Amino acid sequence: MGSPCNVSGSASQLFFQNKSCAEYRALSIIAESLAHPQRTLLSAFVQHAVDREIASQFFLDEVSGQDTVAVSEFLADWICLLKKVRPVVCTDLKETLRQNIWQRDGGRCCVSKAEKEKQFDGGLLLAYVLSPSFFCDSDMVNNERLSSIFAAFIGESQLQNLRSLMGQDSLSPDRDQSDRLVLLSTRIFEHFRNGRLSLKRSSSVAAGDSARFFVESRNFIPSIHVDTFHFITLENNAVGLASLPNTQLLEMHHRCAEALAWLEVLEYMKRNPNTLHRPSSREFANAAMKTPANKSFWNLWYLQAIPDAFRYVWVQTPAFFRAFAYKRLARISNRLYGRTGSDRIYRLPFNLYLRVASSDWAPKHQAEAQSLRLIEKYTHVPAPRAIDAIQYSDSSFLLMTGIPGEIIGRMISTMTDEQLHSVARDLKKYIAEMRQIPNNTGSRFQICNALGGGILDWRIGESQRRELRFQDETQFNEYLTEDLPLDEDARKLASKSHGVKHDIVFTHGDLNLRNILVDGNGKISGIVDWECAGWYPEYWEYTKAHFSARYSIRWTADVIDQDFLGYRDELRVEDMLSSMAPSW
Repeated sequence: MGSPCNVSGSASQLFFQNKSCAEYRALSIIAESLAHPQRTLLSAFVQHAVDREIASQFFLDEVSGQDTVAVSEFLADWICLLKKVRPVVCTDLKETLRQNIWQRDGGRCCVSKAEKEKQFDGGLLLAYVLSPSFFCDSDMVNNERLSSIFAAFIGESQLQNLRSLMGQDSLSPDRDQSDRLVLLSTRIFEHFRNGRLSLKRSSSVAAGDSARFFVESRNFIPSIHVDTFHFITLENNAVGLASLPNTQLLEMHHRCAEALAWLEVLEYMKRNPNTLHRPSSREFANAAMKTPANKSFWNLWYLQAIPDAFRYVWVQTPAFFRAFAYKRLARISNRLYGRTGSDRIYRLPFNLYLRVASSDWAPKHQAEAQSLRLIEKYTHVPAPRAIDAIQYSDSSFLLMTGIPGEIIGRMISTMTDEQLHSVARDLKKYIAEMRQIPNNTGSRFQICNALGGGILDWRIGESQRRELRFQDETQFNEYLTEDLPLDEDARKLASKSHGVKHDIVFTHGDLNLRNILVDGNGKISGIVDWECAGWYPEYWEYTKAHFSARYSIRWTADVIDQDFLGYRDELRVEDMLSSMAPSW
């Protein structure tokens, strides 16, 4: 997702480290000197190095403190180096060796293993993991800085191994270069070249004829679909004629892959300045509870096209007929629009969305519908409108409108700092509005859902199975620490946070990167998925946002931490308690 510009002010547990260590100081200087994505690209040098402290100290020595010009020059050299380690297509291989490698991989892409690629017809490419001219390149020879950066990143030991592997005869046409080459489809090569796919060895080479790898994928540009694999086995079907790709080269590529992927983002954003990319129509169909922001017809349909009169008439229709219609529509939804990513959410015609669950989920659906009514009545928060919530036979249904926008989790990698700051401002305003919603449930339970019933919260696993609601914050705190193996220090930390009396306010409860939608200008166009909403202590929105996106540092540091300037003790306690309590 990127590296934050608010490193020094972040409350993320990933930055609870020693503030005097070289890595923290290096990341802070980078954050103060560069904007996204340049900042994220250079941070990858520190965060993905073999030894992060060595790489960090090297960077600090090179930039002499906080010299912005020196940081920019270091970034330029880092980009130059990355362009040189990108895999390249092999075009000058002897035909005999080419056929041996083809036989080695069975005439198939070694990653996708696509059966249809049976002959060498241009659909497959031979690619060098690392160009054979890498160490002979004039820049690498004449620019000592590039070699030093590379050594600091991959480590001196790995550097010497690579030099030995490449050797002086790297460019000789008579040398067997099969261990440096991979056979890839055109599509997979583009992923591999740009760091979208990389191979990490998961077991040692057995008998020299097979090796198992974990395939790690990363996708930062929404318009690009990256194939998903998990594990692959490279098998040598031409033992004695060709060698498997060298694991040291693949490990080097894997370590550089994150930076290569961010380099592609940098190049993309330079070509498309101030433009927030919109996914394809197929990607829209696969996103839950949203509609294409670039189709004005659907924008106009949002809210206004489902008038109150229609809602009133529809809910007067007999329940058995509505349930029958919902079941039939859910059955054909995937054929019409594709999967939404959830087995319980279906996209319907006229920009409607349907939740379907077993009958015991009916109270949760009713509570979510009431949450949407409260948002509609008391705030200007752009959210779905509840149309219908019924239980019939063994099923429960919740029908609601869709809203325009694109999931911010898909867009954040290509969003500028200014766009993300705009999102933070919008979100802060909407949270303030939500907190003004009065609790008129008439329930004696302060912490409850929108109907006064039991909460639903993915942080609290039992809430999915039991009716959990609490008379006050004290009772809630007792439940959170109940049966946990807390030592004396942990109990002191918890009591410090739980000893503070908080206001009980209306809370979304799941402000993660999937539930915030943005328009083409990077403004919030919608907030979806209100099934966890209810009344909670005022800090809960903040700690839950960290809980659901704790590894998305740019989101938590540059948006969530900026919208909630307090609650740091509460966050530390929640990080501790949630790590001890199962969320299922």
